[in-house]
Amino acid sequence: MTIAREGGRSYGGESPVARDERRRRQLLDAGLSIFGSVGFRAATVRGLCREARVADRYFYEQFPGLEDLLLAVYAECVDRMMAAVVDELAALPPDATTVVRASRGLDAFFGVTENPLLARVVWLEVLGVSPRVDRLYLDTLNRFGDLLLSQMRADQQAPVDEAERRVLATAAVGGIRQTGTAWLIDGYTTDRRVLVAASTRFLVAIAESDH
Repeated sequence: MTIAREGGRSYGGESPVARDERRRRQLLDAGLSIFGSVGFRAATVRGLCREARVADRYFYEQFPGLEDLLLAVYAECVDRMMAAVVDELAALPPDATTVVRASRGLDAFFGVTENPLLARVVWLEVLGVSPRVDRLYLDTLNRFGDLLLSQMRADQQAPVDEAERRVLATAAVGGIRQTGTAWLIDGYTTDRRVLVAASTRFLVAIAESDH
């Protein structure tokens, strides 16, 4: 059995590609755990590698720095939220009302963000880190706002004014984001059903004005 990594040979039956993928997965999981608990600014490469159970040198084979790991963790968290919403809405009949679509989509969304580690990364830890992270954060908000408005309106009628639609999308996702942030900080004391019901009224009002 060979053990040399430099030659691209297998070790313990694990190929170099599989080994790299496993280490990356371990670092991503450690990033979510640490960024979502002690926070990005308190994180260190050594602490993350200890949490991931990989040697420090392997961190830099996967990520140039801590900010790059934060971006990767954030992207995975966002993908989980968006996938949950899209999957839930895709299961609805085509003639589902705006209220039903909003309620089901928001329930799926808040269900994912009941994970406090994920919620802290998405809503708190990416704020004010750097212009690069700010850009990704804003792009993500815009993308999620577009998803919300496009999925809520069953008739898919085009908006009269694209600039106004952009503001509506920002207002929609911004309001829901702030609601979720407050929910997290308050320790999830509000029942999710109450959160969904109130947020549905808000989102429906915005979605039905998008014409």
